[in-house]
Amino acid sequence: MQPADLEDHFAAWHDEDLIRALKIEYRDYEQAYLDSISSELARRKIDPAVFIDQISVSYNAGEPETCTIAQALTKPGEDFPLLHALALTHYFGSTLVVQRDVHAWLVNVYEDQAYTFSFFITEHPSLLDLVRSFLSLEAWDHFIGERYDLENWQPLLHTRSVRYVQKIAQALVDEKVLCTIQTPVFTNDQRGRLALLVPDRTLALTIMNKVEDQILELYAQASEALSANALGRELEIYAKLAEYGLNNPAIFYNLGSALAESGRFPEAATAFIEAASLSLSELDSQVRFQPRNHSGGLSALVGKIGSLIAGLGSDETGSADQPRAIPDHVEDIEMQLVRLREQLPQDLQILHGLASIAAIFNNPPRALELYQEILELAPEDEAALSYLAERETR
Repeated sequence: MQPADLEDHFAAWHDEDLIRALKIEYRDYEQAYLDSISSELARRKIDPAVFIDQISVSYNAGEPETCTIAQALTKPGEDFPLLHALALTHYFGSTLVVQRDVHAWLVNVYEDQAYTFSFFITEHPSLLDLVRSFLSLEAWDHFIGERYDLENWQPLLHTRSVRYVQKIAQALVDEKVLCTIQTPVFTNDQRGRLALLVPDRTLALTIMNKVEDQILELYAQASEALSANALGRELEIYAKLAEYGLNNPAIFYNLGSALAESGRFPEAATAFIEAASLSLSELDSQVRFQPRNHSGGLSALVGKIGSLIAGLGSDETGSADQPRAIPDHVEDIEMQLVRLREQLPQDLQILHGLASIAAIFNNPPRALELYQEILELAPEDEAALSYLAERETR
């Protein structure tokens, strides 16, 4: 077409229509017609690359921000946090949701906000090349390996413990079993659980059972160390159990007890506070261990070894809003923190732990006293200031 003919032919076409035809719908046109579109854009002095260089990025389903393609490419760096995700939307509305998974980068493809398929990319440079091509509206199909429909994958595990789900996922990866971890940001799980998805549960369950057997073996070793009064060995075993990330307060209680007996008081306080935190949260499952303190309140957690892993992979049926009674053994944890305070009277984490427990047990005078002590040591402490401000408004 001559320039005058181009102008007449494309008179009703908006700039965006021309670029869409050239970049998105090009398979619908002959090459000669695409050349005419390019000529018309040149006549209008429009550079398609500049025109589309405004994209949207959302971090972990947060508020989207508009930026350039170059700026977007800086966001999924090699140090991008595990299980975090970026939604990258190009000018015409299609989106890639890129997540850092245990073994690779998971890429989820959305067309017009509708999920279509997923695939994995192992190498970070390849991921950046994919993102650049996608956002620039260039061909990117060659980056796609095998396609997966995650809506047909099966849940192997639901848990709030990042460490435990990572352990299971890594065990699957080591056996070359595909898996992906979905966070509550995207599953909208009201209990805050992560979901470990696999294409087929059969082999994955066998591998997960091996990890559970390792945990059972550690439990048996801890019992033997307790019977032999081998404090150092017991401490080592409970530290290994804690690394599995099981949402079980008794593990951290026992670890705290062993650390306290070893004179490692700050570490013991951390372990006891973790035990209290887990005790007061709505756990995905109650993983049972024999407590070191046989006469303490944690005796309520004693159960058969067979129930050690019971429920870790199953859904809960109770309401997320159902009120729960405060476990009795929290008082036992409180006593342990009181004893540690005798050794570390100005330790802020111990004071915070005791103040929080006092507040939870609805003992305002005690909580107020403790938070005031915290402010004497740390006048800018946010938690203490917040508690005192809240009390003043009542």
